Amino acid sequence: MDPAVAVNREDETSPIRFHSEQITASFLSPDGSEVMKSLEVRFDPLLGTSSRIAEGVVLPKADEDALAFLQAPNSGCPFCPDRISRVTPKVLEAIHHGGRLERGESVLFPNLVPYSQYAAVAVVSQRHWLALSGFTRQRLFDNLSVAVDYVRKVHAFDPRAENCAYNINYLYPSGGSLPHPHAQVYLDPHPTTLMRLQREASIAYWTAHGRAYWEDLVENEEARGLRFVARVGRTRWITAFAPIGFNEVRAVVPDCETILDLTDDDLNALSAGIARVLQWYELTGYNSFNLALYSGPLNTSRGWRVHLSMITRTAMLPYYRSDAMHMERLHWEAAVDRAPERIADDLRAHFAAA
Repeated sequence: MDPAVAVNREDETSPIRFHSEQITASFLSPDGSEVMKSLEVRFDPLLGTSSRIAEGVVLPKADEDALAFLQAPNSGCPFCPDRISRVTPKVLEAIHHGGRLERGESVLFPNLVPYSQYAAVAVVSQRHWLALSGFTRQRLFDNLSVAVDYVRKVHAFDPRAENCAYNINYLYPSGGSLPHPHAQVYLDPHPTTLMRLQREASIAYWTAHGRAYWEDLVENEEARGLRFVARVGRTRWITAFAPIGFNEVRAVVPDCETILDLTDDDLNALSAGIARVLQWYELTGYNSFNLALYSGPLNTSRGWRVHLSMITRTAMLPYYRSDAMHMERLHWEAAVDRAPERIADDLRAHFAAA
């Protein structure tokens, strides 16, 4: 069945609804003939926010020449091995003895530009630049592990810091200020806007139905099959019904409320899944991405499940166009080029072949 026809097929036993509306734009071409183009508006099952699948939206692909200056050694990079111990800050002694947390190639330290009270940077690799396929399962596992360890130490030091997320901006189109691959830890008494909205909606769903929305979502998606990608360990990988960015992929960890509940098996499964998605992004022609792994509040997380979202950004080009315009930044509504069902079709084959 064509995904465009199948998206509204509902499971009447589930409270989750996948609602979308088809719109047709009509206009006259320069030669006077009538042109009709379709537009689909989709509504997120949890928040009710909308996004658009728009015919003709194009996200530029990678240009290898634009990467040359990133791949060369950079004597001024603060994250490279010869400088990192001399120029990066240290964690408070009361939080961690030794100043920086290390595992494998990963090194974590406070962020000089604190976007949250206990913001940290976790360098992924000793290499100054990585192709997306260079974000290996082991590198990601070490990086996630050191981030979780940091969250645990900070929360023991300051229980008010209960809102956390693990994030990656890779390359300049993603908002990253340095090309050297690194993650950022958000840890704060206050949730971000999206975390707050998701929490409120998750609690409402739990109160109404006695179940966690996130588990109902992935069970529903697996049964329907349209956007379900794979199981990796106990993690479930899907594409988003109403995406918030290009090529959005999501994962949910059932029975896991906070980042501190993640086991090594979970971290390994998340790392393997992220690595597979990034390999697919690279094969598809992209090299810049954003990722966020969201935790429930560390003190109480009723109805929450740890989940992540990752999207591609405009690839590095000599003169690239940002993929965030008025729709995304000022209307909080994404306009993307491909139906999530078609992305899931491609990803299922890629996960199966790994």
